[in-house]
Amino acid sequence: MDDMFKQIVETMNKTVLKDIHFDAKQKENVRQVIYKRKKKRPIKPTLNFLLPIAVASLFILGASYYATTELEIFTREEQMTSLNNDPEHVPPASKVETNIYIPPAQEESYEDMTKEDVVTKLLNTVDYFYTATGKFEDYSIYNDDSDSKSVTEYKISIKNEIGGYQKNTPQSDDKETGYEEFINEFIYNEEKVWLKQNINYTYKVLDYQSTPTRDPITPEEAFNLELKDIYSDKANFRETPEISPGGNSLFPYEITASYLRNTELWDIEKQNEELLGHNTIVLYGKMDEQVINRFKMKRTTDTFRFWVDKDTGILVKYETYDADGQLTGYLHPESLEVNIPIDPQDFVPNLDGYTPFVPYGKKPELDPREAEIEVVDYADSFKEDVEAVVDLMRKDLPFLYEFTHPDLDLFSAGYEKYKNFNHAYLTYTKNETGVVYVCAYHKDSFIRTSTDFNRETGNQLELFTLNGIEWKSYEIKNVLGAKFIGMKGDYIYEVVSQKISFEEMKALLESFHPVN
Repeated sequence: MDDMFKQIVETMNKTVLKDIHFDAKQKENVRQVIYKRKKKRPIKPTLNFLLPIAVASLFILGASYYATTELEIFTREEQMTSLNNDPEHVPPASKVETNIYIPPAQEESYEDMTKEDVVTKLLNTVDYFYTATGKFEDYSIYNDDSDSKSVTEYKISIKNEIGGYQKNTPQSDDKETGYEEFINEFIYNEEKVWLKQNINYTYKVLDYQSTPTRDPITPEEAFNLELKDIYSDKANFRETPEISPGGNSLFPYEITASYLRNTELWDIEKQNEELLGHNTIVLYGKMDEQVINRFKMKRTTDTFRFWVDKDTGILVKYETYDADGQLTGYLHPESLEVNIPIDPQDFVPNLDGYTPFVPYGKKPELDPREAEIEVVDYADSFKEDVEAVVDLMRKDLPFLYEFTHPDLDLFSAGYEKYKNFNHAYLTYTKNETGVVYVCAYHKDSFIRTSTDFNRETGNQLELFTLNGIEWKSYEIKNVLGAKFIGMKGDYIYEVVSQKISFEEMKALLESFHPVN
């Protein structure tokens, strides 16, 4: 996980996936499918990490695929309650007036630009165009020599007539995953958002939520952001649509703040170069070492080249290269038209042959106390960020225990509060597939119920005491793993293993020690 991906997940949980409930078995089925892939492909910040809508598209198509084919959480016998309570009636997409919206014509700029000029436009593209339509292919190669490729087609109107369309088609030679068959479409207007996918021909619809307008941002403000905050709420970049077709090309805020932050490492290579009918300025530079380390680009990204539309700041094309000058990633456009006439009907989907997503079973009602839980701090993936959270918990939480076994790598840390009680969450990984979840809290406190600790348990196994904690242990139904519930004084410790047997996990508990 990374900062941006976490944001996407949180946003989707509030919108796209808010009516979908995964029980423990379904969660494990998702994990099993992921683990069965021949080669893991980490998200590479140079392209996918910095392509918010592309990653969101892949995440949704993955979730949709697992949900519909592996988990069978969508059925055709039930109707999605958020759409209609009558299972015989599926409401069609609403029609809109077909008055063609004609924005001001784009005028190409040929004036020389300074570094500050081009960065300012890249950070504020939303001010410089009305509509856009295009198609591009993006490609990434990763540290383990695996790669990914996808094709994106889009159309968007961000002023006056609001709406957007995107079609994302991942490309892969891995026939087993079926990627070539996955097609996801995202359509929205000022009333609704539709998500369509061709696996079982299903769709989801929700209300459109407008994005508040934000003030222009300067290069100095963007470059003063800490790298860890670029994909967080602390980064007050310009507004983007709820679903932003064209993603990193039309709204290249994060990639600009990352790649161009050290202005001594890049230069203007050409003031004018024609590309797809647009006059672009070409930038070429070397990656900042801090950016490489932060976003795990070693071996894959040493230099980069941007083609930026002078009139709008749109990132028309980009490429990344390794230390030998070999192409390791790109966004290559097939077409780009700016300020073209828009038919509002383009932002209403054709749902013929599609049926609604239907949650499997009834989504449990959340305990109202969950609204009172405060997240003090959280981090995952990046070691320095995770260690910072753990250091804070070591200082504040005298009841904290940690694993010290060399086979366990700390992946995430979460610090939460409920009223006057503190909670600690730790996640460890073992080898490529094993996971250990740890939670510690006061016996009188309240913790979240929708977590990896809420597993259906089977038979009770052993009772034992280790390192001052009295443990009860249980089987976890239908999956390889075990659950341990420990008690020491007024504090409860829960440990859940995934893809790690009871015997192996019990042995690992010998390295579970207090930090104070």
